[in-house]
Amino acid sequence: MPGLEHWLSVARSADPDDLREHILTGYKNGKPFTPYVPTLALPSPIDHLVDFGCGVGRSFPYLKTIARHVAGFDLPPMIERCRTLAGESIDLLTDDWNEVRGRRWDLIVAVLVLQHIEPVICRSYLVDFASMAPCIYVLTRTQSDFGTNVLDLVAETGLFEAEECVRVDHDSRTHQLRILGRRRFDEARHDTEVGHYEVLLRSKVPAATA
Repeated sequence: MPGLEHWLSVARSADPDDLREHILTGYKNGKPFTPYVPTLALPSPIDHLVDFGCGVGRSFPYLKTIARHVAGFDLPPMIERCRTLAGESIDLLTDDWNEVRGRRWDLIVAVLVLQHIEPVICRSYLVDFASMAPCIYVLTRTQSDFGTNVLDLVAETGLFEAEECVRVDHDSRTHQLRILGRRRFDEARHDTEVGHYEVLLRSKVPAATA
């Protein structure tokens, strides 16, 4: 079962193409390693944004178009790979979660990463997110690698107001997200078919006490 040790090993040892394949399934079969542009309207303006689980910087080109300052966080060996493989430079690359969670961000972006994190650890990150930023953009597979529902983990924290979810998949023609439908958060949580959803979470934690 994939988990922390799996991703540490991949980041340390995989060659660049294998690493990109782990991050974007289908890369070796022709999927371009280009960013997905959200179909949801993101808050604007964005001064400071953090790419949570940034990998080797796939999303950086897009994120730099919507935020004045972009930071990336990931596991230590992944950050080391990102420094050499990312096609775009950003303001901060770090593996220090204490540094990241000690700052206030306008937006946290988590693209295809929460599904790969052990449930207890994922829940802990979500709790931190609520005090770090007013908005969190999530693109995730509903079922995690550990048999849990990622949207359930979000709901269990009780710390977010979730906007309408958009069910999406990869469009092989445009290599962007294709909208399959829209559902209320509670409906998406109970979707029995494994799929991918976008959702914008709004923190219930007052900024003054964050």
